[in-house]
Amino acid sequence: MIPRALSTGLKLFVILFPVGAGLYLTSFGVVKLSEVSIIPSKKTISPYGFLVFSSVPLKKVDTHIYSSFSLKEDVMNCGIVFFLEFDDYLDGEQVIGFQFPCKVELDEPRISVGLKLEGNDGQRRIPIEIKEAESNLVDESEWTSIVYARFIASQGVIHYEGNVNCKLRGLTFREDFSTYSISLPIAGSRLTIHNAVNNYCPEANSYIGCDLNLVIGLYLPEGCDLKRVQPLPDGEQLMPGEGGRRIVWFDPSKSALGFETGFPHPVSECITVTIEVRSKLELKNRLLFDSGLYMGLGVSLLFGGILEALKVAVELRRKPSA
Repeated sequence: MIPRALSTGLKLFVILFPVGAGLYLTSFGVVKLSEVSIIPSKKTISPYGFLVFSSVPLKKVDTHIYSSFSLKEDVMNCGIVFFLEFDDYLDGEQVIGFQFPCKVELDEPRISVGLKLEGNDGQRRIPIEIKEAESNLVDESEWTSIVYARFIASQGVIHYEGNVNCKLRGLTFREDFSTYSISLPIAGSRLTIHNAVNNYCPEANSYIGCDLNLVIGLYLPEGCDLKRVQPLPDGEQLMPGEGGRRIVWFDPSKSALGFETGFPHPVSECITVTIEVRSKLELKNRLLFDSGLYMGLGVSLLFGGILEALKVAVELRRKPSA
């Protein structure tokens, strides 16, 4: 016969082991599930969309924006090329600036402006003197920044071109474990011009979506798939030697977004791109599978241990009291 103490120990083992293992596996499955269940933090998108302003009226404003982004750091590396045509010949100090719906950090070189000249050897740009180039976050609650440059205009020249190299923060956010969205608001009404514009350029001439000849190109990270794009881009480009893809909107301010004459009320229209990262999607599916597996085994063991405990309790009640 099995000693009573050993019998009692075996019964406890049959009860406690599945209960303990079940609790451990169930909790481990819950941890795996929690890794996938990311609740995105709410992020405010600035209503003060992108626009251009200058100290004197411009006859023509061509602006090309090309960006790539880091999902991990919530940073868009942005290069802006602009072409300006003044109504008249100028000299002296002038201002060209941009309103951004995010935080901006200028890279080196910060802002450059040059004369756009035609010659026998084609177009060329002669750098001109930059008196000041700054980026300032003027509205922390709305994440609005002003980037501007003061330069010395050259007498007898009406065509200028320049570029801005910067990092944009606050335009990307995480929707879930594997999905990210990027939003770029563009000013569609003069009522979305921030008051700070006039602080850096008194009596500024501002140019919103309907005034701009705007081209926007967005480089997509490798290993990702587009989920949603609004408005639809005009095309997708493959970059030779870089192995990258770029989706492009040619003049979205007049076509896809529908800006014609500007709206009579405050509004900024958003270009929004949502992507899914394949590696994170695979990890998400694996974590969900592991979570279901561990929780399934854990719950089964837990109920098995409880059932054994009930059996032992029933046996004890059937035995006659000593």
